[in-house]
Amino acid sequence: MALATGALSGVFTAVMLGLISGIGEQLWGEKTEQGLTTSIPLLWSLLVCGGVGVILAIVEGGDERNLLPELPETMEDLRDPDHAPQRHEWRSILAAALAQIGGAPVGPEALLTRLITIASQTIWRGRDRALSDAAVAGSLGMFEAPLLGGVVINQHRVNLHSRWIPGSLGGIAGFAVFGGILEVTGGSMARVPYIWPTTFREDLGSVSVGLLAGLVGSALGIALRQWRGALQRRQLLKHWRWWPVITGLLLGMLLHWFPMVGFAGEHQVIPILDGANKDTVILLLSVGLLKLLMLGLCLETGWRGGIFFPGFVLACAFGGGLHELLPQLGSIGSWCAGVTSGFFMLMLGRPLVVLVLSICLMQGHGSASALIGVGVAVLISRRFGGGNDVPPPPPETPDSPECPEPQS
Repeated sequence: MALATGALSGVFTAVMLGLISGIGEQLWGEKTEQGLTTSIPLLWSLLVCGGVGVILAIVEGGDERNLLPELPETMEDLRDPDHAPQRHEWRSILAAALAQIGGAPVGPEALLTRLITIASQTIWRGRDRALSDAAVAGSLGMFEAPLLGGVVINQHRVNLHSRWIPGSLGGIAGFAVFGGILEVTGGSMARVPYIWPTTFREDLGSVSVGLLAGLVGSALGIALRQWRGALQRRQLLKHWRWWPVITGLLLGMLLHWFPMVGFAGEHQVIPILDGANKDTVILLLSVGLLKLLMLGLCLETGWRGGIFFPGFVLACAFGGGLHELLPQLGSIGSWCAGVTSGFFMLMLGRPLVVLVLSICLMQGHGSASALIGVGVAVLISRRFGGGNDVPPPPPETPDSPECPEPQS
């Protein structure tokens, strides 16, 4: 049953992702979403982004209940639905879908996981929480990692009897059958060569890349956390409901000069890695920095979504820029993997989740650098306090579902 539930979840995720991506491509064009165009007509980008901003301001109305919960909040609601805060689910889902279509640099995983959570809770109504877990784990099959869904759901306690294992496998199967894998990864990285160190000098270079990239990724993670924290303290939407319009107009202007700053980014990574989108060092670093700033601004002004894909793209933009700056030191894959793992370690604070996620997003490229980057970021996060993707669970009581039966 869990296998079937996960498979249906994967199918639903793939279909919804394809639908949203298809509408976005009609508005912007495939090459624009890949970052392969040099500019977007200013009037068009302002019209689309500003128009979506107006709709978001009307739909959300500055009310926190109309904002899409991010993945950590969805996991908490799934774990303890009886104490979940009141939300206007369909308003938040509509707003998040519009943000995706309107070119915001936010990822689809928060929207898709929320849809699956609502559907599973409606179907099972608390009768079988393990199948709800399997459904959400299946929706995370978009990352092509059989254990990622279970690691995210059960990261605070490992329960070998949970149904997320078949749910994850079913989710990957359903997602792949409906073409979701190529959609979410932007295609295969088969054109990107795997480069393995063959000499001591190259080994030393790979280690150096992992250390440097981990430091850069950690700095980016700290910067995004500080930026979001500063915006959250100001409670922008609470004081003025029209902030989505301002953000939309700013996004429209940036898309005119820097098309890669917008969009979730699942189609932008491979052109960076295979050299089809090779730009100057300054341009790549500028794109990465602007995407980081706009990601934080969008999330705090009503353009809600996830951080996985835009975080991956901004990490690869910095990795690509550093590789252009130091071409003799390591490969572009190792630079991107190291920055990615360092960034997500500071954002999520879970080494196993980050390592699995980084390797899957990079499709195996730069795995050694990703591992070193995680290690560097762990040391840094202990000093600055790493992120935490899901709050700790409530204490177990004798009537908790996870509490084992007493031994006679």
